[in-house]
Formats: sequence, structure tokens, C-alpha cells
Amino acid sequence: MPYVVTLVTLLSVLCLLNLALTVGVIRRLRKHSEALATRSDDGHGRQAILPEGAVAPPYDTVATDGSTVSRDLITQPVLVGVFSPGCDACHKAMPDFLAAAERFPGGPEQVLAVIVDQKGEAGPLRAELEPVARVVVEDMGGPVTSALEVQAFPVFALVGGGGGRIMASGLRLTQVFSLTRV
Repeated sequence: MPYVVTLVTLLSVLCLLNLALTVGVIRRLRKHSEALATRSDDGHGRQAILPEGAVAPPYDTVATDGSTVSRDLITQPVLVGVFSPGCDACHKAMPDFLAAAERFPGGPEQVLAVIVDQKGEAGPLRAELEPVARVVVEDMGGPVTSALEVQAFPVFALVGGGGGRIMASGLRLTQVFSLTRV
């Protein structure tokens, strides 16, 4: 009988120690997740897009509707989203971007969606984005992706009017989009 009591006590202590370690790991994972949610690099130490406060160099291109897209034509803040057809994270971020674009002041004229397409697969993304944004389809290194120094997908930016200053940017739409910023 004393062996059973000793064994149960030992197992109870081990269970409590395991529980304490598990709680510690969960706390550390939460801190790690919060840190990852606020980072704006691509995971390799490179900025995923121009950081807040930077100024985008001039660029000129044509949207799918035939309108001219140029940094110099920006007079009010513009919400920018950069996507790629083969990117799972892009497809997951699309509903939030569409909702944000619908609510963005100025409507589709103040929202720019860039699809980086090297294989001619932009059709479905383009169809989703055209009702709420001006859409540019280009290769990586095209005028807009070069000017914004895009390194990852999806990325988002809020570009201020009159000079192309980046007001906010990041890998998550929540880092960028807030009607109170506009």
C-alpha cells in the first residue's frame, strides 16, 4: 500500500510539472504570434514592401480598364493590395481586401489592386477585384511592384496623395487599413 501512495504522489507531481511547462509554452507562443503579426518583412529580413514614411518613386502604367495609373496622379490616399494568382495567402486575404476596398473613401478610383502574374492566370483574381478597384496586371518587377519594392505576397500599403509617401504598409491588411487613418 505505501508503494501505491508514493507512486500516485509522484505521478501527481509530474502531471503538475507538465501542466506548468505547457502553460509556459502557450504564453511564449502567444508572444511569438503577436510579434509575427506586427512584422512587415518577408521572413528573410527584407522589407516586404516600402515601409511607412518612405516615398515611392514615380511610376506609370495602365490599368485593365485602360485608365492611367501613376504616382503623380495620386491626390488622395490610395489603398494598394498586391496579389499573385498562385499564392494561397493571397486567396485567404482576398475577402478582407474586397470588404476594405468597398468601404474605402473614394471608391474604386482610390483602390489599386496589382496582380503579379507570370503565367497568364490572373483572370479569376481580376474578375473579383475589378468591381472594387483599379486593377493592374504586371510581371514581378513591373512599374508598380518595382516602385513599391514588393518582395512578398500579399502585401498592402496606404499611399498618401501628393508625393507618394507610404502612410502604412505591411503583410497584413490590418496593419494598413483603418478608416480612421484616412
